[in-house]
Amino acid sequence: MKKTISACLILIFIGAMLILPTSATAFTTPTTMTRSLVSSNFYVEATQKDPFADITDITPFPEKQWTFMVYMAADNNLDPAALDDINEMEMAGSTGDVNIIVLLDRWDEKAPSGTWVYYIQPDTDPDDINSELIGELDEINMGDPFILQCFVRFVTTYFPAENYGLVLWDHGHGWFGVCWDWTDGDYLDIDEIQWALTDLPKLALIGFDACLMSMIEVAYDFVDLADVMVASEEYEPWDGWPYDMFLVDLVNNPWWTAKELAREIVDDYIESYSTDGFLRAFVTMAAIDLKELPTLVELIDELAVFLIDHLSEYYGVITKAKNSADRYPFGFAPRGSFIDLYHFVSLLETDNGNLKLLVEKILNTWEDVVIATKSYNKMHKHALGLTIYFPVNAKLGYYPEKYSTAGLDFVEETYWNEFLAAYFG
Repeated sequence: MKKTISACLILIFIGAMLILPTSATAFTTPTTMTRSLVSSNFYVEATQKDPFADITDITPFPEKQWTFMVYMAADNNLDPAALDDINEMEMAGSTGDVNIIVLLDRWDEKAPSGTWVYYIQPDTDPDDINSELIGELDEINMGDPFILQCFVRFVTTYFPAENYGLVLWDHGHGWFGVCWDWTDGDYLDIDEIQWALTDLPKLALIGFDACLMSMIEVAYDFVDLADVMVASEEYEPWDGWPYDMFLVDLVNNPWWTAKELAREIVDDYIESYSTDGFLRAFVTMAAIDLKELPTLVELIDELAVFLIDHLSEYYGVITKAKNSADRYPFGFAPRGSFIDLYHFVSLLETDNGNLKLLVEKILNTWEDVVIATKSYNKMHKHALGLTIYFPVNAKLGYYPEKYSTAGLDFVEETYWNEFLAAYFG
């Protein structure tokens, strides 16, 4: 039911709610493969072999309007959901204008474990994957940024397009990371993803079909690497993104810009949960214009500096805003470490001219940065596009050393981390 279980933190309540499908989608068994451990240290990637180099019986396709890539890290308990989503993608399938490529890494005690590259083709069978298998790889570590780099390089080389979309599919936990690989005990942190995508063709759209990824800390790492980011502030339900909806729309409208596709993903994601009275209360999705994000980041930096300089004067105002702002993770658990950024800033009530001016500048910038944001306005009526790291208190979810050393551009280029240290200190 929910893509809600972090590989490093399993909440008892969520575990009780988790309802897995009684039967998984059928999977065509490939040939037997050997397991090989790939190093997760992206600083020694030069010593590794590109696993896609063995796919030699393929020639480059002619350039199309879109190539949509899905980095499907299903080497964990989301394995059945991965197969369902591939079948959803087949409801659209690649066309003369759109390529759909999936890298699938599986984890299933009852099925072969390995990694496969699919060229998604139209197919209406909801139970079996019938797309073209263009590559069978040994077991690889999807938590290794070198693998992500090789996958994107392979796809952009052989399936050129005017626009590239990349979805990172799996569990997510905001700035902590995404794409857990249980076989190799690894995951991708945000800095590793940035490293992997540097010096590759720029993405029109980067998306996270994973929980909690619509954060300013996450988005800012990709301002030079993609035009638009699509992600959720909240946990995602088990079904995740509705690929059978927005990909069908894309193949019917291949001239769409990244912003147009992003808006469609937001709309279709929310619509796909419209009949589920329980889950829709938690569903959020947002599209972020990364080209406009630096202006917002500069203003948040100014805000952080002001709050540090006037901390004793505004400590109560800050605390009230922090405690009242829409908080994540999990809809009705008010103890999460992430808060909606717009909501927090809007609650900084003050008569101080300088702070008031800063608040107004930030709020006025929002429409330029957030292309679209939607929820069902129940549990998250203040889900307005981006969250920021601001734990409840110093003893609950506050990891200053990890936050400061995570390699996040937002942390390194703003005083937000210093503000947190001053506030909690």
